[in-house]
Amino acid sequence: MRTDHEELCGTSYGPFCLNGGICYMIPTVSSPFCRCIENYTGARCEEVLLPSLKTQIKSEPFAAFLASVVVLGILVIGTFYFLCRKAHIRRASSTERSASLVETTSSNGCNKITE
Repeated sequence: MRTDHEELCGTSYGPFCLNGGICYMIPTVSSPFCRCIENYTGARCEEVLLPSLKTQIKSEPFAAFLASVVVLGILVIGTFYFLCRKAHIRRASSTERSASLVETTSSNGCNKITE
């Protein structure tokens, strides 16, 4: 933010400010100073700002939530698969085999086809 007592440096200081910073002079001060663009700091905008700790802290809970949803989904699907497989093996061993295919639905929602 520029104030009334600041003036642009002009060409006498050339590329004094780095990384897109804007050079200003205050008439009562002998040296110029820079207004840096976002993600840069320093007397001449020569330093890159690292991501703040607040930004990292905000992204960590989302990543943890997303990972837990994926793991929970895999566990639910795996449990359903193994319960259906177990029910299918138990019925296949206790049911007599016939020549035609018969589709049955078990009480746990798994479909099976027996011979």
